[in-house]
Amino acid sequence: MKFITNVEQTRFDDFAVSCALNHYSKTSPFIQFKAPEYGKGDLLGVVNEQGELVASAVMLHKRCKIPFGQFSYIQYGFNLDIEDRELVRFFAEKLRDYAKEKGSFFLRIDPNITRLEHEKNGKIRENGFNHEYITDILKDLGYDHLGYNYGYSGNWMSRFTYRLDLDQPIEKIRKGIKRYNAYHKKNEERLVTVTEAGQDQLYVLTNSQDELSAKLGFKPKDEAYFRKLWDCYGDAVHYYVVRCNYTEAVNSLKKKCQELTGYRTLLKDENKISVTDKEIEALKKEIQEIEESPLNDGKTHDLGAKFIIKQGENVWNVNMYTTKTFLNFRAAFALHDHAITEMKKLGAKTYDFEGISGSMDPKDEYYGQTDFKKSFGGDYLEFLGEFDAVFDAKKYAQWKKATWFISHARRRLRYYFYKKK
Repeated sequence: MKFITNVEQTRFDDFAVSCALNHYSKTSPFIQFKAPEYGKGDLLGVVNEQGELVASAVMLHKRCKIPFGQFSYIQYGFNLDIEDRELVRFFAEKLRDYAKEKGSFFLRIDPNITRLEHEKNGKIRENGFNHEYITDILKDLGYDHLGYNYGYSGNWMSRFTYRLDLDQPIEKIRKGIKRYNAYHKKNEERLVTVTEAGQDQLYVLTNSQDELSAKLGFKPKDEAYFRKLWDCYGDAVHYYVVRCNYTEAVNSLKKKCQELTGYRTLLKDENKISVTDKEIEALKKEIQEIEESPLNDGKTHDLGAKFIIKQGENVWNVNMYTTKTFLNFRAAFALHDHAITEMKKLGAKTYDFEGISGSMDPKDEYYGQTDFKKSFGGDYLEFLGEFDAVFDAKKYAQWKKATWFISHARRRLRYYFYKKK
């Protein structure tokens, strides 16, 4: 085996995209995308005796003022066959040494390698796979493991996610989605539509994000952020917008109400009559609510948008934001429903929801997000977490203190400036 630097871009990306471990941050466009923050980056790899590329990693380098110096970062780790322990050890050691040679005072790596096998409800599967030997290898090489902690406890990347298997019939996928038929029918009856859009409609995503930002108090990303991400990843980007015309929705619901009223006259069974009466009353109440709303203005309204990246057979939900209107207008469901169908048509085999807290406690503040993503029937994945190879302990300690102070100060300021009381 031989460690190589400056891997040719096409060769690097062809290998990375074909790897089961790949993530869009592990391909060459990521260096360009992160350039304003990190400045520099390297495409690194390992070749075997036949000269074939068998491992790859994108290493970024960031200058900092406190302390004065540089650290290196490999987001979501390396691409390789994790069952080849000799290769894992060789590459991790070479990456560590390379970062040190570049003058960094530490290297951080947070592999998107699963730790233990879990059931869909988050429980550890008995006799399932165990990849903690990767942790042992890294620790043996001098990397400090920062722990198997809660998903949103300061980690730079999500340690947990749900990932849906698209390599199965679409009917089976939909059957595994909780309340699929009911939600799909609700959206059809209310004429909720999803279409693929261009960069000129990125405002839908940012406007929807602003609403959540005002509620939770975080700094929203602007259109320039998503435009640059799109420019860097090009054809790998797919962007969907969900919309509805509430006046047309009312007319559709009135038609549905008339159909149910006619159907009711044919019923003899008292139980069926009772159920139908309740459905008619619910529709009438919903119609009245919409008609009395300012949204019932004859215009088409944006309900939200989804920004995804597809490389090879893998899809990642980069960002999705929706606005809250009426209960039965399932905008988030509509976006996922449409994207799953379209991505499967394009040959995707995995659909990653890109992050959950990892907690299944209903009291967890992010439980609603987790429960929603869980409802699509994907697999619950837990990654190994973060590892730091420290080369200058004094500078590393200073960096940790400064980072903690700055991040907490920024969080408080953002909460103050962006949250609407």
